Amino acid sequence: MMQKTGTPWYAGRSKKYALLAVVTVSLCVFMAAWMVCSMEYRNRKQDVLTAQQETLAAWVSGTVDAVTVWTDALYGQARRVSGSDLYRLFASELGQMDERTTALINDADSGVTLPDGAAALAEEVPLIRNLLLDFMTYSGLLDARIVSPAGQTMLSALSRPTPVTEGQRDAVERAVRGKVMTFAPVRASTSGLVLDMADPISAVMDDGDKPVAALLLTTPVTGPIAQFLARDLRQADLKPYLLQRNGDVWEDLRVQAGVPAPLGSVLAASLNPGSDGGIPFAVRPSLSGTGEAYSLGVRVPGMDWWVLLEVSAGAVDSVLRHQAGLIYGVGALISLGFVLGLALLWWVLVGRQQRIVAERFRNLYQLIERQKRLLDSVNVSLDVGLFMADVTGQLQVGNRAFAEIVGREESELAGSNLASLLDGGATGRLLDGIRRVADADEASTFELTLPRPDGEHLYRVSLFPFVDDVEDGAKGAVGIVQDITEFRRNSEKRRLQQKHTLDAFVRAVEGVDPYLSGHSRKMATLGGLVADHMGLDEADRRTIVMAAELSQVGKLFVPRELLTKTGKLSEEEQAEMARVPEHAYRVLRDIDFELPVPAAVHEMYERMDGTGYPRHLVGEAISVHARVLAVVNAFCAMVGPRSYRAGMSDDEALRILRGDPSFDRTVVDSLAEVLAGSAGETIQEQ
Repeated sequence: MMQKTGTPWYAGRSKKYALLAVVTVSLCVFMAAWMVCSMEYRNRKQDVLTAQQETLAAWVSGTVDAVTVWTDALYGQARRVSGSDLYRLFASELGQMDERTTALINDADSGVTLPDGAAALAEEVPLIRNLLLDFMTYSGLLDARIVSPAGQTMLSALSRPTPVTEGQRDAVERAVRGKVMTFAPVRASTSGLVLDMADPISAVMDDGDKPVAALLLTTPVTGPIAQFLARDLRQADLKPYLLQRNGDVWEDLRVQAGVPAPLGSVLAASLNPGSDGGIPFAVRPSLSGTGEAYSLGVRVPGMDWWVLLEVSAGAVDSVLRHQAGLIYGVGALISLGFVLGLALLWWVLVGRQQRIVAERFRNLYQLIERQKRLLDSVNVSLDVGLFMADVTGQLQVGNRAFAEIVGREESELAGSNLASLLDGGATGRLLDGIRRVADADEASTFELTLPRPDGEHLYRVSLFPFVDDVEDGAKGAVGIVQDITEFRRNSEKRRLQQKHTLDAFVRAVEGVDPYLSGHSRKMATLGGLVADHMGLDEADRRTIVMAAELSQVGKLFVPRELLTKTGKLSEEEQAEMARVPEHAYRVLRDIDFELPVPAAVHEMYERMDGTGYPRHLVGEAISVHARVLAVVNAFCAMVGPRSYRAGMSDDEALRILRGDPSFDRTVVDSLAEVLAGSAGETIQEQ
């Protein structure tokens, strides 16, 4: 009899265990997936907020830098007046008068009656006012005036100045008290938004330690503010603001409104700058009044201005919701995949590994993308052309500014050759420079003229070597192309202004001492010839010639009777004469010669053996410019007539110079050889 066959008793139990295992594993998978998704969402949220913060910080920092450059330019303009000895001396003399006389000085050229003691100073008012008016007009200012420490107008560029406001008076008091340039809050005027700034003016003999007045300037800021806020945001939902704190009130400098707009108490309380003065990245009420926003602000150094950029919280939350849906959706799909059974386990494990790798690549991509956005932002804000090319002229990359220089679109640059972008002469010079830099492995700079629609422009090209280690080791150069056309024009203009300054100083010195007539020019001629004979470069020659023409300017501050005295000077008089180089250096040091002219004049009375003044320098510690000036000054003084003697002959003067060890023998020999040549005859005729 056959026994029945059936399912083993333990088969059903195994299925139950398998089902229980599947349910257990499924629950564990769902729980693990939920935890992983939650962690991933937190990380992703932090990444999104960090990226948004970096975007805001990059734009805000760039805008703050732009504002700082602008305020530095304003400071430089102000220092041209407040640091000038002419205005310092005028302010010092005004400061010694009573308030009633000071108030009348501003109307001195209108026929008002002044006390006897102020009549001489009143004669200077038209000149000083015209100079101040020229400065105001040239600098694009709305008002320029000199005010007392108490805020009273002493002299204005405008014949009918407006009364000093409380904000202006407060800025003046802070400038005088702190001895630094200060800014008043932006205010509304008939010319739009304006900014008042005050720069202290110190007494002329106190080296800036004692302000006696302040220079008060008013400049329009509607245009600059609009430019600051119009910088490329690279994201449509970003909103820029420029805020100022006027006392305890926060104000929005809205160009459209034309007046600073006070913020509400809730908005003002939400800003709350930190210890570093910045407004930290956080979610707060939007300044536009449309809900909440993520915002970040940075304070402008030296001012009560904050540059703030905000992005709608709804826009950021939309990104986060999308990320959450993506993360939890993927988690759900992964969990369902595990439930399919052990057959899909391998696929799930492999997929998870792939997701980890993908996540790493995603994070790497986000990092690269953030860095690219930052570099693109810097690249767009640059006004100089950048390019990279190999020795054949093949262009690998170029920025927007370089594309504008060569008259092409930025998208056309990659893969182009320099020969197709520039004319033959410019291409040849550029390729020669690239090959020279690549072969020598050192940087090089040269100037290049290129045609533009408005005429030829002059560019300074700086080349730096590079080797492409990624491809085939090809050599080339990274180039920086900067338009220096306007710089060169301004340089020529400054050079012409320097010439006028030199002529004015020479005439002033010759007016003090008639025996100095022609002395400075003769020194300049001899100094230039000696510099050429010694083989000095053009910069050294120009320094010597300019310093020679200004060498006697310090005598403007010496009593005239000392300059024309025929007898021996007393010790006190000798000490006064020894201060001549110090006087000259103080007058010349604030003039931008672009050459060490003030130092050369300062050291002209130093001697090789240390017996000179004012610093008793020895030997090579004295600049070559001063050594040449010392010899030609002594020579011109000996051969020129004075009130107490006739002039010496050239030979007698050279004999004395050769016998004096305090003069540089090389310079003396060069002078003798110059005088012995054809140039010497011309000098003798002069």
